Amino acid sequence: MVNLLITPRSKNLKKINCDTEPNTRVQAIINAYAKVNNINPNRVKLSYAFDDDPKTKKQVRKTLKNFETLEENGLDFTQTDTLTVGAKDVGPQIGWRLVYFIEYLGPVLIHSLIYYGLYNPTYNTLTQKAAYIMTLLHYLKREYETLFVHLFSADTMPLSYLFRNCGHYWIFNGLLMAYSMYAPQSVEYTGYKKILFHVEDRTVDQTEIFAALWVLCAISNFYCHWLLRQLRSDGSREHKIPHGFLFEYVSFPNYFFESLCWLIFAIYVNNWSAYLFYVIGTGTMMDWAIKKHHKYIKEFGDKYPKGRKAMIPFIF
Repeated sequence: MVNLLITPRSKNLKKINCDTEPNTRVQAIINAYAKVNNINPNRVKLSYAFDDDPKTKKQVRKTLKNFETLEENGLDFTQTDTLTVGAKDVGPQIGWRLVYFIEYLGPVLIHSLIYYGLYNPTYNTLTQKAAYIMTLLHYLKREYETLFVHLFSADTMPLSYLFRNCGHYWIFNGLLMAYSMYAPQSVEYTGYKKILFHVEDRTVDQTEIFAALWVLCAISNFYCHWLLRQLRSDGSREHKIPHGFLFEYVSFPNYFFESLCWLIFAIYVNNWSAYLFYVIGTGTMMDWAIKKHHKYIKEFGDKYPKGRKAMIPFIF
């Protein structure tokens, strides 16, 4: 038996002594601590101040992983029977799965409302009809992955992040893209509207080629997500090195294929809003990829394949 002193880092929490074991999971401690404080366990994060960083000379405080034990988180009770951790109230939380579901539901509803409500779909061109179908298929695929494929390292995220995340999809992919792409093409636009509502008039043959490339990238993206799921088929949440398919060349081929999907889509419709969403989305994914790639290298060291790039094979 060891003693864990939990000190509050938020004013609304209490200081308590907790008798526990080194092999006790952090989540169990959080559940008990949250009950004492009459607060939702998802709002509580425990952290531990490790030794000073030799480079910055500052104390390193790390958030403890809920699904790991105290020992697995690096807390060493061999030198002392008592260690101190900090408890912080991180505010209202929302489940990651629910966040993703809401994010992707937005474009489905917005595109459908504008396609059928604001404009008359009877006069839409082949390109506009295909663009609507591709958009719906893309986000319905994402909803399926959210409900049945994705596994999350953390259970929740701050509720405030929901509005930021939804803004990207609801505004840039939803409102701007749908409003611009589904406008009547039989009208002779002038001035800025000529650019705002321009949609390329593709032939059947061109549509089939673009659609085939788009479907290939979408299936590849789904396959990457499926391979990542298999890494945690045992129910664990620990990070593992992915292998197979394009993972042999890049750490995040799912981002690569996602980017290609939107590039193909943007070239196909040739509308400013599609290019804007592609640039913002790809830039964001490249930022995520490089940060996570470096995290992989730091975590696995020499075990991580040296030839892998972050997102784009042989380039980035």
